[in-house]
Amino acid sequence: MDLSAYKTLLNKLVPLSYQYDLDGLLDTMLPEADEDIRFQLQAEVRRLTSPCLRVLDLRSLFPGLCHLFRHQGLDHQLPEHLVTRFQNLLQGYSGEYTRGLYESLLAELATLRKLPAQFNTVPWHLPSLGLQRKESRLRFVTPVCLQLDNGQVLQGNTLDISPAGLLVQLQDAPRLPEEVAISFPELAKQTGLACLAAPKRYRVRQDAGELNRLKMQRVEEDADWQQAIAAFIEQNRPRYGLDAEDLYATVKFQCWGQALLETSLSCSLFFDGEGKLQHLLTNRHSAKTLSAWQQAKPGDLLPTLLSPERVLHLAKQADKPSLLYSFCHSGAQQPYYFVANQDELIKHHAYAAFINEGIRANTLTCYYLSIRPLHYGDQATGALDAQGVRHLQQLKWQLWLTPIPAPQSQWPIDSTLKQLAPFMVPASLHQATVTPLGRQASKRREARFKLQSTMELSVGNKVLMGETEDLSNSGLKLVLAEPIRLDIPCLVQVHLTELNQRSREWKLKGLPYRVVNVSGNGKVVHLRIEGAEESHAGYQFFNALLEQNQDKLRARPNTHHTPAWLTWLTRQTLQQPPSPTFVLGRNDGGFYLQGAIACLLQQSLMSFLSNEFQQAHFSRLISRQQWQSIYTKLLRPDGRSHHSYEIWTAKAVDSSQQSWLLIDPEPKRQAFLLNPRHSQQLNVSLVVINRLQLRQLEHLVPEWNTLTQTSLYKTQQLEQQLAELSALSQVFDITEAVRRKAAVKQSVLSPTPLPS
Repeated sequence: MDLSAYKTLLNKLVPLSYQYDLDGLLDTMLPEADEDIRFQLQAEVRRLTSPCLRVLDLRSLFPGLCHLFRHQGLDHQLPEHLVTRFQNLLQGYSGEYTRGLYESLLAELATLRKLPAQFNTVPWHLPSLGLQRKESRLRFVTPVCLQLDNGQVLQGNTLDISPAGLLVQLQDAPRLPEEVAISFPELAKQTGLACLAAPKRYRVRQDAGELNRLKMQRVEEDADWQQAIAAFIEQNRPRYGLDAEDLYATVKFQCWGQALLETSLSCSLFFDGEGKLQHLLTNRHSAKTLSAWQQAKPGDLLPTLLSPERVLHLAKQADKPSLLYSFCHSGAQQPYYFVANQDELIKHHAYAAFINEGIRANTLTCYYLSIRPLHYGDQATGALDAQGVRHLQQLKWQLWLTPIPAPQSQWPIDSTLKQLAPFMVPASLHQATVTPLGRQASKRREARFKLQSTMELSVGNKVLMGETEDLSNSGLKLVLAEPIRLDIPCLVQVHLTELNQRSREWKLKGLPYRVVNVSGNGKVVHLRIEGAEESHAGYQFFNALLEQNQDKLRARPNTHHTPAWLTWLTRQTLQQPPSPTFVLGRNDGGFYLQGAIACLLQQSLMSFLSNEFQQAHFSRLISRQQWQSIYTKLLRPDGRSHHSYEIWTAKAVDSSQQSWLLIDPEPKRQAFLLNPRHSQQLNVSLVVINRLQLRQLEHLVPEWNTLTQTSLYKTQQLEQQLAELSALSQVFDITEAVRRKAAVKQSVLSPTPLPS
């Protein structure tokens, strides 16, 4: 029976049924009803007032806004406004969580989802941080004892456990010191784990909101503890399972960072301690950026734009991004380059002249620069081989070079090139290493074959035992029994003990080889023959061996790979993105924010793009309807891979209710918003939007294979999210630049005072 016609009556009957007899209420409110209707209404009231055991967890609908709300033994996750609504509905249900209350909240949620909503809010992320816990974690609960320095002992339980870290839950936790001693009384009773009864020192981290939830890291080294916990995790992994949350988050953030590197217009440049350009990371959009500074090789004129003196000057103000202008004037015999940042131009009253001459030369370019020092404490450095360490140890500074739209209109003044003589710089050629993002081809120029054979490596007076992993005519890859530290390149002697016993025709002892690389923490040595091939006994032997036994030996595939040093460079690049970046997705429900990458250097812009919960709030700049229009432009086959917009936001001085949000406003509107008598809290943001082409993206994340082995569900969830990626939006704060440019324009347009 359809009871929708009695909805109003049921809303009155439910709260009254807790105080009065239901039959008497129906006699009073609906005396003309027959027995069938009365029975249906009584059954519906009893259903609506029956207890409900369903938990309301709305974290997927309101990410980052929900918090814990406990009622009658059930833990709900609700946003603040629905908690208030929940508490108000309880008054009508006599304080009981019932089916009626549950269905009322679901109906309100359905109504909310039909309303035209803004972009969802997401937490800010730093994709380069990587795993917070770099080792396997077992979701295992066992008692743990915390022994404080004053003799007090606190009892708690682990939530997860790893060889060097813990997540512990205490019932009542005071503010703890930085380090405490920990033991596992119950776990130590198991076979082989008796060492866990002896307390070891752990570093404690407590969040102010959750003092009873402790994140701990072992600081006291102990091989027995390490081995015991690692063995316990390995034995119980099938039963309890590993916690994939940290790993999943790491892979996701690294994939976002890879999308930023692959599709943004920004180039990543690396400099040494003297300010000289050493390395460039490029993507498919970098060709246009580097074309103005290219002769024989990509970017070989970049030191003309970024001289060592300019780089070191920028490094002194690493916390302040800057705008750099440049143009090239084609002289009769040679080109002349002019470079200056905005502060220099305004200081020398040459801003208008520089813009005019750049427009006349038709080569005016503008760049947004942000620089920061490199940090060598990254976890990827542990995987570097000797070549990678030597390649990277000279780098000190990393700079983001982002082209942005240059001024298009000339200034109403007379200007000449002679006025710009202080900004003319000599052309400076420099051979920098240019590396395109992606997998790199192997440096091996010949086929290598897998063969394990014992050998001896002589370095001076020291003899090391090991075995070959693969071999070729001109080189060997050896795995040593113990690590070695060598200065590369150096000469060594190789004695192929096992192969020497099989053939007396060849002298395979004391073969001269040159060490070209060392990896595997010193245990893997890469060798190449020393001297001429025709006189080298090792070359002649392996040439004959491979010719006669190719059907028995298995060749190593010559595949593309990602070197560890390139992984380190990309993660260092992402340590500080050039700007706040939004990663947008698109599915059947429309556009949504999938993630936001924070840029800590731009604090004012970060606070402007955040809501009251310190979350990324893209709707401050662009609404869903505007985004639909922008994305439609990105899909047009006009050859453009990106679009940029100036977005001006401000509030009225006389009324706090009046505000403006204008996209690429006209000069009159700009002048109005720049006038402090009319507006306040002015923000001018340059938004650069790139469409993601997933068929061209290949996410090179070292942790991906581990995630696949740990959690198939998380892997599938991440693959679906990556498949929905649609666009990448970078936001640059150019408010100060616009204000200073407006001040220059006003001084240029104002009449020159007559001399007294």
